[in-house]
Amino acid sequence: MSTVIYLQNALCPAQRRIEQHHGSIASLAPQWDMPYVAFLDGQPVLRAQWELVPDDDQSLAFIDVNALPQGGGKGGSDPLRTVLMIGVMIYAPQLGALMGGSLFGAVGGISTGVWTAGFMMAGQALVNAIIPPPKPTSAQQTASLAAPSPTYSLQAQGNSARLDDSIPEHFGRHVAFPDYAAQPYSEYSGNEQYLYQLLCVGRGEYVIEAIRIEDTPIASFDEIDTEIIQPGGALTLFPANVISSVEVAGQDLPCRTATYSQSGTTVTVTLAAHGFAAGKVVYVDYTSGTAVDGSFTVVSAPTADTFTLTAAGSLTTSGNVTVSLWVGGFIASAAGTQANYIGLDFVMPRGMYYANDDGSLSNVNIVVTAEARTVDAAGAPTSGWTTLGTPVYNAGTTTPQRLSERYSVASARYEVRARRVDVEMTDTRYGHDVAWAGLRVYLPDGRNFGDVTLLAMRLRASNNLSMQASRKVNVIATRKLPVWNGSIWSAGNVATRSPSWAIAYACKQVGLTDAQIDLAGLLALDATCVGRSDYFDARFDNFLSFWEAITKMAGSVRAKPFMQGGVVRIMRDQAATIPVALFSVRNIVRGSFSIDYLMPTSDTADAVDVKYFDANNWAQATVRAKLPGSTAAVPAKVQLFGVTGRDQAFREGMYQAASNRYRRKVINFSTEMEGFIPSFGDLIAIQHDMPAWGQGGEVTAWNGGTKTLTLSEPTVWGSGTHYIGLRKRDGSVDGPFAVTAGANAYEVVLAVSPSFTPYTGQTEERTHYAFGWAETWRQQARVLSAKPQSLNTVEITAVNEDSNVHTAESGISTPVLVTSQLAGYTNAPDVLGLVCRSVPSAPEKMLLTWQPSPWADFYLVEQSSDGVKWTRTGEPSTSNYTAIALYGNATIIRVAAVGIARGPWRQVNYGSSADYMWNSVDTTLMWNAVPTTPMWRY
Repeated sequence: MSTVIYLQNALCPAQRRIEQHHGSIASLAPQWDMPYVAFLDGQPVLRAQWELVPDDDQSLAFIDVNALPQGGGKGGSDPLRTVLMIGVMIYAPQLGALMGGSLFGAVGGISTGVWTAGFMMAGQALVNAIIPPPKPTSAQQTASLAAPSPTYSLQAQGNSARLDDSIPEHFGRHVAFPDYAAQPYSEYSGNEQYLYQLLCVGRGEYVIEAIRIEDTPIASFDEIDTEIIQPGGALTLFPANVISSVEVAGQDLPCRTATYSQSGTTVTVTLAAHGFAAGKVVYVDYTSGTAVDGSFTVVSAPTADTFTLTAAGSLTTSGNVTVSLWVGGFIASAAGTQANYIGLDFVMPRGMYYANDDGSLSNVNIVVTAEARTVDAAGAPTSGWTTLGTPVYNAGTTTPQRLSERYSVASARYEVRARRVDVEMTDTRYGHDVAWAGLRVYLPDGRNFGDVTLLAMRLRASNNLSMQASRKVNVIATRKLPVWNGSIWSAGNVATRSPSWAIAYACKQVGLTDAQIDLAGLLALDATCVGRSDYFDARFDNFLSFWEAITKMAGSVRAKPFMQGGVVRIMRDQAATIPVALFSVRNIVRGSFSIDYLMPTSDTADAVDVKYFDANNWAQATVRAKLPGSTAAVPAKVQLFGVTGRDQAFREGMYQAASNRYRRKVINFSTEMEGFIPSFGDLIAIQHDMPAWGQGGEVTAWNGGTKTLTLSEPTVWGSGTHYIGLRKRDGSVDGPFAVTAGANAYEVVLAVSPSFTPYTGQTEERTHYAFGWAETWRQQARVLSAKPQSLNTVEITAVNEDSNVHTAESGISTPVLVTSQLAGYTNAPDVLGLVCRSVPSAPEKMLLTWQPSPWADFYLVEQSSDGVKWTRTGEPSTSNYTAIALYGNATIIRVAAVGIARGPWRQVNYGSSADYMWNSVDTTLMWNAVPTTPMWRY
């Protein structure tokens, strides 16, 4: 039973009715007067697809959209987006209660619209901004909700003729229930029925390791002969271009004795309960009298026991006749076809015998005949009837007899009819019935089936092999594809399970050249997959677009395709150590920096139930992935297409769970042309003052001998080892380098020299730096998009990086890295980085600055000359203050931050830190009333 939600007020998701039903979407639809839409697992379903029957684990929702805003357009509301958002909103509350999980949706893509929806869903979703988890669909439908997959849907598994559907194609190692490549047909030989069927394994070339009936290898069936036809090969096991007539299906062939009388050209035949109507064609054999034998058309049936015919000549005679009915004619093939053989099947359902008094059986004969004539495309005759054959069958057995005949004919389109020649014996001692069981034509077969692999099967019906079982033929096969070794393609196709070569093949199929495919990247991905035993094993048996297909191929190994510079590239989300670019307050456009925090809620998924198609039994299986500390109270459901191994499914589940836990900061900023350096998925380093991700600025001087950097901004030191990263000319990061404090707040000493000479001149940008302790010197992030805003401005969207995402699958978990230098919450905030300067034009004035404390409501500023008695001179709410130095160079200043309580005092001496207080022009003591006593002589 699937969950069905009815919501008439779209703006009040809480006012919904939840029921359990089974049936098609159309049968479950409400009888509302106003327009409404249907959502299946959060995805809108077109009415053309409402014949779909939801699976038991799916949720269906009907929403009356009358209450939605009807506006739209530029600057207005977007009703469609509102519908979609509400469609998501109504699911989360009920899924937790009814299914033990939460609705998940991919925060995929990089457009503003997608991100808006993604953030709205964050509390109800499994979040992975880089490789979004695939959305759940019914039985792994990859293209159409209306067409069940013969591979992944248990209800649809089996062989069928899927007319006008896609030719299946699979990659890697997978099971396949091949479609019929031609209409199956049967023949009889030696009273055995043989079924001939030609199956299409799929497009391309395969290594077939097993052919099975259901779960049993065909080696267990002596009744089966097979032939595998590789692409371009010829079928030799049996004729394949055969058309069976659906009109012939076991019609009786009656032949009875009767009497007749002829007056002139009218012949009246007396045959009890003849059942003939005007227009029926019968064959009359006059066994006495002088009338002429032949085929006649019934003119009328005056009574139930008489019918009339028109004779060719006028006579007055009477006598005995045998009357047999021509069954047919039936046109055996479609217009435009040319048959060169005609096949007929006759069945004696009770056997053929006469039962003697002693219980023994005597042989009896049954004689049938068949005729054919040519017809045109409209079905009109173009020749007279000619006899194909008149076989005589003889036996004495109660075993049903089934016999086939095949006749060679001139190439044409044919109409065929048949009748019984001998009189049917109706006494109960006889087994003397015969039926016309089948008609088929064989067309000349010089076809090349093209780039497909075929499986031809000749199956003999027996107690061991039923007709139902014959439709459960499946193969386990591995796809063969061209493989690139770094310089050339393989000479022939190679059996492979690598997603890399499946992606390359798909690119080639849409006309891309080697230059338009990142082959080096695919080779690296292949090496990674081989080392991890990651595979892409999947069968595409529904229509799918190129981009959807390669997205699924890459998604099985946590990778994603993207187009850059006209080249299809693949990015795998894996650990990276060296950022390709450093962005800091020096090159981030002012006012463009923002962070969206995807805050978890009680509905946020805390584990992942991964559904995959297990290769052990070729059926759906589930494995749960949860991180340490998770209760798995709200598991999300993910269906991985192309994964057939439990270990791989578990690894991908842990990856998704870790991404959901650790990557929840989406960062946006604008920069100049260096924004074109990173690509999708690249690792970058970000330094910014707002979240206190490192301290940044420019290098103003470099002393290679002492390894001393002079910085444009004063440094604030914390605890532990401190590091500095330097931006190189190509935008990448050199370092980080461990540093110690220099002679003043503007200098740091490196443990080792950088790999390049920092630029400190004036003709180009000076070398940027990012500084901090432990991991706080920068925030690492992965690029989601880099969108040009103008010729020289780029907007970058990124998500925070965390090493736990890549180690969770191996059970390694580390504490979340602290990348911000902001202090944790405290009732008594502290003041850091207190600096005092004098004003150059007025040395008696001093300027105080310090780092803002996030927990301070205001600050206290006090002055003293002895450090014992203090004078309050200000209570600013900002992190700077200007005042007169009350005690000249003897002034001591202290500052404290005040939150719920006052924090510790931090103090500085004005005389020793105000670097502009001494004036080299006026050599007198500034603060001495006796100007003749100088403090310093120059």
